[in-house]
Amino acid sequence: MAFLTPTQNLWLLSVVFLAVLLLLGLLFRRSIGQVLAEYRIRQAVSRLGKRMHRDLLVPDGLDGYVAADYVVLTHKGILVVKVNHFDGNIFGGRDTDQWSQVTRGASHRFDNPLHEIQLICATLRSQVPNTPISGIVLFAGDCRFPKDKPPGACLLEELPKKPRRQQIPPRLDTAWELFLLKARQLAP
Repeated sequence: MAFLTPTQNLWLLSVVFLAVLLLLGLLFRRSIGQVLAEYRIRQAVSRLGKRMHRDLLVPDGLDGYVAADYVVLTHKGILVVKVNHFDGNIFGGRDTDQWSQVTRGASHRFDNPLHEIQLICATLRSQVPNTPISGIVLFAGDCRFPKDKPPGACLLEELPKKPRRQQIPPRLDTAWELFLLKARQLAP
């Protein structure tokens, strides 16, 4: 049985370590890609305002709730961000019921996400009246709008690259705290 020198042992361990690392990368590349994509989205959305919460449940007043992907406190009010992960070309209008995603020659229909964001915003307005509340649908992934992009739809690369400097009015700070209190009451 041949023995390896310390230098050869080090090289062998390095090669085995790199092989294991490569194998793990290949096995978990989809998971790693999803984690990185979520990180980029979270960073981009956090630059929209002073404070941000993710995955909040907001009571709808009818013994149910609506789910908000991101809620951001800005100097203008509360901004709700709904995230859709899509690739390919997106076709849809503000008032159409169904939109289409065209990718690799296949077409898939989905409900107009602007209707959902309007419902979430209306629910928030009922929870924190007299507070400006707006919403956007953020399209993440490798997608584009080859025709007109409807107002309220936004691509990830359109979000600011640097944090906005904002001074939050005290009344919005109070509304934010009230909103979070109501959302926490629903949490399990």
